Amino acid sequence: MMKRVLKKECAIIESQDLIREEQQRMGYVQLLTAYQSLLNKHSELAKIDDNSQGKRFDANSEIENKKKQLYKISVTDYLTGCYNRYYILEALEIEFLRSERYLSCVSCILINIDDFKSINMRYGPQVGDFALKTIAEMIQSSIREVDIFGRYSGEEFLVILPNTRVYDAAIVAEKIRKNIAQLKFETGSAEVGSFLLTLSLGVSDIHSGDPKTAEELLCHVAKALCQAKRNNKNQYVIYS
Repeated sequence: MMKRVLKKECAIIESQDLIREEQQRMGYVQLLTAYQSLLNKHSELAKIDDNSQGKRFDANSEIENKKKQLYKISVTDYLTGCYNRYYILEALEIEFLRSERYLSCVSCILINIDDFKSINMRYGPQVGDFALKTIAEMIQSSIREVDIFGRYSGEEFLVILPNTRVYDAAIVAEKIRKNIAQLKFETGSAEVGSFLLTLSLGVSDIHSGDPKTAEELLCHVAKALCQAKRNNKNQYVIYS
């Protein structure tokens, strides 16, 4: 009976995630349609040989504004507001190639929220969403401006640290872990009160294990993260 209940709750959570993703997709489609309409309008104005320069200037300004909105939506995670998976993987590829070219170093931290699915099932997806947003904000405040941070999957985040070796990245990983471990998450219920969350983190750099591609570097941090999970969680592990 318990297994049936858990399966039902998991299905509800997955369904709500799909609804949110579909809402984001529809918003993107609407914005894209508006952008295309502006391009058509600008094209029509360009054919008119009269005093339409002012109108064309306004259309240009609006087109640029829509372009910025489209770009922001395309690279932003719909829930947390940080970069999405597409952007963070592209950024990792760029930083990896840059490190190879200039003989510098780049590190990665892959972060997983321990037992997060149980939080969703126990307190509901709204509490889970709030926890994800809070953790994303806390991670963002724990890294440098030059570091690149995004949501890698449901309860996983990826931090890319340019010009950073693995042991310096480990210091950042431990800082993030401590900051989250000390944080109380409110449920909104007087009876339940608050709860705590912990993180497991995998850390690696371009020199550890000599990865040949950005994908291989990502594989290394994923293996380190799995080891942290096997080591009772709430810790970071450096790939070796």
